[in-house]
Amino acid sequence: MITKLALIIFMIGVPLFGDYYISHGQQQKLYPLKQTRSIKNVSKLYYADIHGNKFGVDNTLIICFKDNKQNHQIESKYKLSFQKQLSPTLYLYKIADKTKTLFLANQISQEPTVKFAHPNFQISKKQRVADDYYKSEWHLHNRDVPGADINVEKAWQYTKGDGIVAGIIDEGIDIDHKDLRENIIGFANFNDPNSDYPGTDTGNWHGTACAGLLCAAENGTGIVGVAPHTKLVAVRYSDNNVADDIAAFMYMMKNDVDVITNSWGSYTNLDAYNEVFKTLATQGRDGKGILIFFAAGNDRKNLDDPDINDESESPYVISIGSSTEHDTISNYNNFGSSLDFLAPGGVQGGEMVTTDATGAKGYTDWNYNFNFIGTSASAPIAAGVSALMLSANPDLTRDEVIDILKKTSKKIGDYRYLNGKNDHAGYGRIDAGKAVKMAKYYHKSNTYSSNLSNFAHLMYHYIQE
Repeated sequence: MITKLALIIFMIGVPLFGDYYISHGQQQKLYPLKQTRSIKNVSKLYYADIHGNKFGVDNTLIICFKDNKQNHQIESKYKLSFQKQLSPTLYLYKIADKTKTLFLANQISQEPTVKFAHPNFQISKKQRVADDYYKSEWHLHNRDVPGADINVEKAWQYTKGDGIVAGIIDEGIDIDHKDLRENIIGFANFNDPNSDYPGTDTGNWHGTACAGLLCAAENGTGIVGVAPHTKLVAVRYSDNNVADDIAAFMYMMKNDVDVITNSWGSYTNLDAYNEVFKTLATQGRDGKGILIFFAAGNDRKNLDDPDINDESESPYVISIGSSTEHDTISNYNNFGSSLDFLAPGGVQGGEMVTTDATGAKGYTDWNYNFNFIGTSASAPIAAGVSALMLSANPDLTRDEVIDILKKTSKKIGDYRYLNGKNDHAGYGRIDAGKAVKMAKYYHKSNTYSSNLSNFAHLMYHYIQE
């Protein structure tokens, strides 16, 4: 009898007293990690989730209030030290004892005036790249398999991205590259407080490759990006600080970017990330909404797994998978109901060419990367197409751009499309020529039919809110 009672108490006590944080209203279990030589920062406690992702916890936490007028009451009750306002709805606070950060965050989450609260986690990002080099620009004009490209030459008959500002948040962006420098109008480094230069000291120039696919200049040398006349704000993300990541996204909004591409993810879409995505998607571009693209990832994971909550799954971002030079679905793609579209990303043996950091500091010594594949490539290509669409028609809202992409993308793959969509291809592979043409001649009189096609999607998110 005593044994059974002890077992019941243990099973009940694990979720009540174990280490966890609350995300999207659900408890996410964390397992304490012992300090080792590889974990040198004693100012933090370290945990891992069930996937092995490492979380650092210090004495800071992030709070989102339902009503900002109530924040002083929470500050007083929990003896919080205000640090700064991260966004219109997100605040950073400090407490005295890092061992109580998780506990206080979970307690504050239960307050009726609080939308959510969690530690200012130090989390590592996984780059969305499957290989390192490119081979050709078949994604722009596929001569071997006609029609397996994004049909960009038809789009260029209307525009090459003039008047649009794109943003890239990534690691290692060489702003002095001859194919990038004439389009870069702003840059920042949210990983190094002592430098604005968005480079890297790790030898990883992943962001340079992504930037080239988006908007490498049309200058008679090297490569050409999808939107070669679009200007670029290049931002080095923080290696692991969520508050700094939020600052990076808000920096983009303050610098009037129209489109942002992200070829990274953590499989832990924290509430704070989702909240800042919402701010940009609903308030950016004077209320028309910034287009935020995320690579869906290359791990063949089912993103509908309840234990996975990736940034690419947020309803406020556009999730992009990869297609091949044969117009098939890349076999490494993550998949699930959150996947929105495909864009070229290739497979080994069918790579693309893009920019690389100049000289010996890059992936190669040749200033160009010939074998870089993955959804890391797909996201900036898709973002480049949206830049062309907005250049053709700057009045388009975020939802209108998405709706046009739904109507014009090509259905590929062997999976059945239900209501135009499936979990492995989204709404299909993006077609720049058709999308830009529809964007060019889009009129607000189309709003009724556009909204009607999105009615179920919009009502779902309305109910969730």
